[in-house]
Amino acid sequence: MAICLESADLPKNKLKNMKKNIINWVCVDAQKIGTWKQAEALAESWLDGNYHKKPINLSTWCRWMPPKLFAILPKFLQMLAVKGLKQPLPDLVIAAGRQAVLVAIAIRHKAKTVVLMNPGVPSHYFDVVIAPVHDQLVGKNVILTQGAIHGIEPSQLVFPEHLRNYPGPKIGVLLGGNSIHGTYENSLAIDFANDLKRFCTNAGSLIITPSRRTPVDWLEVFEKNLNGTSYWIWDQKTENPYPGLLSGVDAIVVCEDSISMASEACVMGKPVFIYQTGVKKAKFKHFYQQLFDKGYAQPFSVKAKINQDNFEAPTLKEVDRVVEQLRLIFNQS
Repeated sequence: MAICLESADLPKNKLKNMKKNIINWVCVDAQKIGTWKQAEALAESWLDGNYHKKPINLSTWCRWMPPKLFAILPKFLQMLAVKGLKQPLPDLVIAAGRQAVLVAIAIRHKAKTVVLMNPGVPSHYFDVVIAPVHDQLVGKNVILTQGAIHGIEPSQLVFPEHLRNYPGPKIGVLLGGNSIHGTYENSLAIDFANDLKRFCTNAGSLIITPSRRTPVDWLEVFEKNLNGTSYWIWDQKTENPYPGLLSGVDAIVVCEDSISMASEACVMGKPVFIYQTGVKKAKFKHFYQQLFDKGYAQPFSVKAKINQDNFEAPTLKEVDRVVEQLRLIFNQS
């Protein structure tokens, strides 16, 4: 789903063909790893790698300032906030994260601005805002996406050699973890492990990979409760098997607290099951209901069939469509 954008919606001075050797910045709040993945996936596809990464860590006086408040500051204060960024200023900035949005606001009269996700201010502050449908943003310059942007290309994934001998069907399990949306208790890990064990009753293997947010205790709980089941858990000490493991599994189970991992799983065209972890925020419910309605995924059930007859899922990869619209907007050939 997308709102079509017309060239007439943008100022004429922003519609000139991009000149050669332009300076492109990708600005993301310094510690937001998941946000970096989305911003770089867009930059790689759209800008062919021609960009400079700018981790944003602003001065204390403005770091926590809401974008709506920052937007009404005098221009000299806005520029003071970003003075630590290396000059010259860019021709184009892709911004993602609250601090990065402040940078885009400060330099929006000097550069083209493309913002990922809800910026916290009206979309007309920027040239383009790219946001998931579940953020429910409205504007002539808003491109809506189904879930998170990512750069995973199934044909380029390599399944780890040491996992090939585990019996099939193989089930990839993508664990989430503690976040502002909730805390993972050990009781949830016990329930999850037992549900996965029942899910694998008819043979098969679990290929489990934790995220950086997964509590360490969870891995111990899984090992204790998965006795009698063929499984492998990434110990977070060796090379991360993700996303390569997606290519060799027959089905994927994703914790509902990670919209990014769910979006990535749905690019594979395989059965994707969403495991409830107690997230109550409405945008998550909206996102997953759309995945279910459009056939990208289904709710987890211990009775669900892993090898579904004549199963053919649509693949979810929004970055190509987004890039096509951006090229039209900025009059790029």
